[in-house]
Amino acid sequence: MAIIKPFQGLRYNQEIVKDMASVVTPPYDVISPQEQERYYQIHQNNIIRLDFGKDVPGDTEKTNKYTRAAGFLADWKKQGILKQEDGPAIYIYDQEYTHGGRRLVRRGFISLVKLEPFDKGYIYPHEQTLPGPKADRLKLTQSCQANLSSIFALFPDENNEVDKYLAAIVAAKPEVDFVDDTGVKNRLWIIKEKQSVEKLVALMKEKPLFIADGHHRYETSLAYRDQMRRENGALGDDVPLDYVMMVCVSMNNPGLVILPAHRLVRNIKDFSSDRILKSLKEYFHVDLIGKGCRVDDFMPKLNDGRGDHVFVMYTGQEDAYYRLQLSDEKLLDVVFAHDHPEWKHLDAGILHSAIIHKILGIHSTDVTIKEYVKYVKEETEAVSLVKSGQYQLAFFMRPTRIEQVREIAMMRKVMPPKSTYFYPKLITGIVINSLN
Repeated sequence: MAIIKPFQGLRYNQEIVKDMASVVTPPYDVISPQEQERYYQIHQNNIIRLDFGKDVPGDTEKTNKYTRAAGFLADWKKQGILKQEDGPAIYIYDQEYTHGGRRLVRRGFISLVKLEPFDKGYIYPHEQTLPGPKADRLKLTQSCQANLSSIFALFPDENNEVDKYLAAIVAAKPEVDFVDDTGVKNRLWIIKEKQSVEKLVALMKEKPLFIADGHHRYETSLAYRDQMRRENGALGDDVPLDYVMMVCVSMNNPGLVILPAHRLVRNIKDFSSDRILKSLKEYFHVDLIGKGCRVDDFMPKLNDGRGDHVFVMYTGQEDAYYRLQLSDEKLLDVVFAHDHPEWKHLDAGILHSAIIHKILGIHSTDVTIKEYVKYVKEETEAVSLVKSGQYQLAFFMRPTRIEQVREIAMMRKVMPPKSTYFYPKLITGIVINSLN
């Protein structure tokens, strides 16, 4: 099963960096250009300069955002801004946040995990990857020779053995404790005691891992490992580049929340609300919720207990909201006869294949192209972007269930893009793993 081990992480020296919230960021792939600039301005040692640097006019093959990141990393280590742990450790990581009016805590631990290819072994993906982000992350890894951010992985823990053990070994006071700029409280405990580490390793020994976030970075780590082994010959059987840094969280953890990523669609050929509604009625029961609705008016229609595979569609042309409910699953047999049959029972799969592809005419291979589809977490933002005319339709959906993630992953299949939005996002900059 998955092989985990402790490591000597690089961390911000809190004697120099007094305010941790000023030097950390969310994952690079959810940061807008405006937010990127803001993180640059907040603190001169913000992790943004390493993990998501800016392109500058005059950049070349030899001088660019990747080489600058390596330079910053080297300088910060030399100046003591980043300090390496004095011994191997596993890091217990809490994120405390509010969701649905409740205060929740998602607890996991950060360790190294031995890399395995996705087609065999016990590490499972659930999401498609794209060549562009992988090429970007590979250049960054080659330049910095480090994992600058953690991959987020889930493991089955039906008896909550791991969570109980983590609770037993955390001290009263964490070594790192701060509230980030989204209001999430982040806490980190550093576990170096050999017996404690060995017991955690033993508890994880029989468990598979399911990647929640970080598929591109995981594949990048595999590519980097293979490249370095080709270029350097015999490196031994257990070297740093054989591992990648992960945050591992139990699938049963009470703080594990999946949010939906709603879909906005534009550039629909021959767009006509009447034509689209007529086509939708071949597959769905279509009911007008109302016009000019508030979020509190239309979102409850997704969870009103009246069946599965329910969506809400908003058309800005009429300022109208419609409830769509699949009328008969057998109607999907033709849709999924040759294209991702494993998606037939997934809301995201039905939305992509039956609605966006078949009815709206946007091919399933184009849904990752920003000219066609945008993925949005906030309902008010989605409505605003359609009202403004930037998008023609919005589709609101229920979150994917964790059991569905596990089922698809175990089949070694992948879900449609952005089928899951694990909240809150992990923080980049808590711990760095050096690969040299």
